[in-house]
Amino acid sequence: MDYIEFHRESPSNLPTMVVAFGGWIDAGEAVTGAMRYLVRHLSASHLASIDPEEFFDFTKVRPVVRLTADGQRDIRWPRSAFWTWQPPDSSAGLLLFRGMEPHRMWRTYAKLLLDVAEQCGVQRIVSLGALLAALPHTRPPRVTGSSTDPTWQALLEAWGIYRRPSYEGPTGIATAVLDAAARRGMRYLSFMGQSPHYLQGAANPAVSRALLTYVTRLLGLELDLSQFDTAVQAFCTRCDQAVANDASIQAYVQQLEQDYDAAVDETPRPLRDEDLNSERLIQELEDFLRGERGGGAE
Repeated sequence: MDYIEFHRESPSNLPTMVVAFGGWIDAGEAVTGAMRYLVRHLSASHLASIDPEEFFDFTKVRPVVRLTADGQRDIRWPRSAFWTWQPPDSSAGLLLFRGMEPHRMWRTYAKLLLDVAEQCGVQRIVSLGALLAALPHTRPPRVTGSSTDPTWQALLEAWGIYRRPSYEGPTGIATAVLDAAARRGMRYLSFMGQSPHYLQGAANPAVSRALLTYVTRLLGLELDLSQFDTAVQAFCTRCDQAVANDASIQAYVQQLEQDYDAAVDETPRPLRDEDLNSERLIQELEDFLRGERGGGAE
């Protein structure tokens, strides 16, 4: 593992790994935000890092310079890191991984990640993701899930969030990692949160909380998520203020609210992949606004 830097000896009793990638599958930074919360509030211990040198184009994801307390420059490179958590009763713990989606050598990157996982005894993987979707910020975020583990799939079905995989098209590093994991005999579950597509670029703590609600429920973690309440309230207030400044956007959000509420009252249908097509959603919003503004000018 030439690309892996271990900071301590790895444990071998971590049957479950939770993975979170920033970038393409991290709408509203909900995925990386959820993982930061897990690492911090589980007081997880840093285990290892993947050297970014061969996997990232630093002109696309640039290192960040920070000043230390004594005024020295500190360069922080794109990070792909592992943490471990052991419960107080010394029973089986968790391996946690967070990293940006790499630009190259995906198969090598996936192999390194899974080699560390196998070394730690991982048998099942929980993958977190978030996509843009046509839903309003004024309603609870939706989360869907799929799994190759029969027990986990039964839970998803019982919770009413199971979605049969049917997507075909460009994909991200999380899919490549899970495919490689399946070839090693590892089972996995994928949670996918949905973030309003008209709020691109805005960090969305509501989706982070929604993802964590299911992760803690699935893994039996006793974590207090109430700290998100203030952040979610502030986020919604900012969104309300932004929407109120544009009558066309306000009308569009009201339309999404009607669609959302109607879907709640009806028998749920499986979520279609076109419902999560970000390019189609953006075009939908642009067409709506063009029509509203064009009509208002007549």
